[in-house]
Amino acid sequence: MSTASSKTPVVILGAGVGGLAAGWFLARTGRYDVTVLERAPVIGGHCGSFQHDGFTLDYGPHKMYSVIPGILDELRGLMQGRLLTHQKRNSVYLRGHRLAYPLQMGNLASVLGKKEMLRLGLSYAAALAKNGMAGRKPGSYADYVAQRFGRATYELIFEPLAWKVWGDPAALHPEMARTRIPSSGGLELILKLLRLKRESTATNAETFYYPRKGFGDFPQALAEQIEHHGGRIIVNARIDRLVLEGDRIEAVQFQADGSEQRVACSTLVSSLPLTTLGELLYQERDPEFRRAAQNLQFRHLVLVYLFLNRPAVLEDHWVFFPERDLLFSRVFEQKRLSPDLGPPDRTALCCDFTCAEDSPTWRSTDQELASRCIEGLARIGFIKNTEVQGWLVKRSKNFYPVYDLAYAEKMQTVSRLLRRTPNLLTTGRIGMYNYNNSDHCLDMGRFIAQGLANGSSHSRIWEELEKRVGTYRIVD
Repeated sequence: MSTASSKTPVVILGAGVGGLAAGWFLARTGRYDVTVLERAPVIGGHCGSFQHDGFTLDYGPHKMYSVIPGILDELRGLMQGRLLTHQKRNSVYLRGHRLAYPLQMGNLASVLGKKEMLRLGLSYAAALAKNGMAGRKPGSYADYVAQRFGRATYELIFEPLAWKVWGDPAALHPEMARTRIPSSGGLELILKLLRLKRESTATNAETFYYPRKGFGDFPQALAEQIEHHGGRIIVNARIDRLVLEGDRIEAVQFQADGSEQRVACSTLVSSLPLTTLGELLYQERDPEFRRAAQNLQFRHLVLVYLFLNRPAVLEDHWVFFPERDLLFSRVFEQKRLSPDLGPPDRTALCCDFTCAEDSPTWRSTDQELASRCIEGLARIGFIKNTEVQGWLVKRSKNFYPVYDLAYAEKMQTVSRLLRRTPNLLTTGRIGMYNYNNSDHCLDMGRFIAQGLANGSSHSRIWEELEKRVGTYRIVD
């Protein structure tokens, strides 16, 4: 597998968008001989697409958008001629009504009524007065939201949605709220509701892009560019071990095409789960790392696809469901993003939700999960039972990082120990244990490539990348 090339050999573990983005930016410099190793038979990870029953389906809703300087330009250049442009249309289903998002005071008041709106206002005023006097820092997700928006607003929207997506909001780190909630506080939210302050591109993606052939065309384009610049992507690659010289990784040994192979490595970029990376690096030699990495919390992802005998269902790109009587927290329709992804007379809805390992939801059968999604959507009038022609359930373990109250200390331990390996870097949502989107993964890859090309040390790149990743915010 070794090559006589004068380029510096770089090995990337994982061919999701995080790994592929790093490979693209590194390969196009012309300085690096890039090899991407992927255990699965296909590339893309959760940003990939797959075929089923005449449809091209994504692993949940995706879009192309970014507020990071230069990233949208990179995306447009990469995907030239392959993108559709959308004017975003989202909604929130609340108390039997579908409300356009971002919310407006008028339609919110029509659903809640004057009495409830007054209660929300008084609750916000009380929070403002209390926090102004106390000046205390929030100790949890629940504190963060209640301090900024009032207890009543927290209980109406933020608390039930947090429970559905991440678990107990009182056990979540306030960083979880800072990352996910675009408004900085109740006053800003009120101004936006009254249309006295406009949403900005930093908080709301009014326009976004989507690949005509499905979101999986994005990792496909990254792979094409890696290979165009002389890199290699090897699927069905099972990594046996990292070959170490002291603490330094000299090569990666793996199985592919029925044989054992080895590739030299001056830099290893990993997008693997930290526990998996730790097993490769330390086996059983470092219980401190194993303990810290294994205690990082995740939520499992469940996607229930329903195939319907009608041309279309939604007018929105996706709909959020904060209320607890519905299993799913979000629904999207594949053909709403690109009409080429399914037959004209049928459509596919995807119900998106998360759960914990020990929850009744995760232990439910696929049939039970599909039945609950069909029942819920039929009960609220989105579909009819008789329209459903089939269903498919996809489950992904450890998909969403969950910032519990001790996650920062655990990550400090993990980061400190991994930095003992002088030519190692990590990237991606799972590799960095960071709640982010595909545009952030692209930015990480660009940052790593620029740092290496500029001659920065791996430790310096890692330190600066952690700071950069800490500034990412999710823009809906």
